[in-house]
Amino acid sequence: MAFAARVKEEFYLRRAFDGDAPVFVDATRYARQGLPYPLSAKKALKATCAVWTDDKVVAFSLRHYTAQQTEREVEHLESGIGAHVITYQNVLRPRMPRKTLQDLNEAARELSPVIGDDVIVELDGELHVLALTRMGGTAELRPAGRIVKAGVGDAYVRSETVAADGEFTLPIRGLRLRIFLRSPVRGRVIAYGFGGYLARRPGEVETVVRATALALNSLLGLATFRLLSGLHHVEVPPRPGAAIRQRGESGRVAFTVPVLLCTGDGTQAASGRLAGEIDLEHVDPVTGGLRVRLSGSDRLAWNPTLIGSVRFETYERVLTESIVKALRSSLGDAIRAMTYDIVLGDLGEPEIARLRAAANRLPRLTASG
Repeated sequence: MAFAARVKEEFYLRRAFDGDAPVFVDATRYARQGLPYPLSAKKALKATCAVWTDDKVVAFSLRHYTAQQTEREVEHLESGIGAHVITYQNVLRPRMPRKTLQDLNEAARELSPVIGDDVIVELDGELHVLALTRMGGTAELRPAGRIVKAGVGDAYVRSETVAADGEFTLPIRGLRLRIFLRSPVRGRVIAYGFGGYLARRPGEVETVVRATALALNSLLGLATFRLLSGLHHVEVPPRPGAAIRQRGESGRVAFTVPVLLCTGDGTQAASGRLAGEIDLEHVDPVTGGLRVRLSGSDRLAWNPTLIGSVRFETYERVLTESIVKALRSSLGDAIRAMTYDIVLGDLGEPEIARLRAAANRLPRLTASG
């Protein structure tokens, strides 16, 4: 199906640099001109994401790479004179998955009348409706129903509400999800195709809400998606069958931190103390570092001349990143071992005490927005 609207194409690689957390880099020129993209090592490639934008839809096609896939698709090129190797290079040859993007676009246009403020997830040919609740920089998903076609060739309609989260078995060849939601900032439909593996192994049981949350979080490192979706983090519920461990007050790391918030021109927007807590059950799904939650922005002293023109969410990500950076500076290499313990559920009382002591020593934080 061809559309008359002007189309913008982009292509990104999610790659690692010198052991740091993977980040998205713009490789549009390489995909458009058929140029090989150089990589420092094959294992540096983590994912690719193609983007198609027109007047109605913004489509994202994300593909995660396994070690076997990178070994197969990243070429190792050598050049030399005679028997002497002069240089060698690892390269990927990016290709725009236009058929996939066009399919996403068509599906988004068909579903547009029934999306509303919800998230629609297509899995194995079935359409699940998930209610999306936004709470500052965090969002939650919950099952809200299904969508079906009223008849052959008819429009989509909602069917009966389902109370439980749908469960399914993770496939061996990787998961395929298509996610649709409406951008709160421009009204266009966001269509997101996810292909790859999540945190669990093939054959294990997963749920639609967990899989959708993990897939959304895996793309929030791309600024284009983050800005258009208005999402910063989506809560991931416990895995099926997992016991939920409740920590008492002594097993939590709660703290307060003084903050000063300013506008871009240096005008003071707010000051005071925020309440914070370090999540001891999960790490940040994007960076792999500590995850920090902030609250109490309504108790800050806000500049009355700026009320309505500035929002706390503008500063929240910068503040949480500053807190993690300050904790890393205070705790040194020990913080990496702590994040592993959090992932494995092995964080002990001595480590919790060290985290609490470091959090209670946080300096005043300044953020501009």
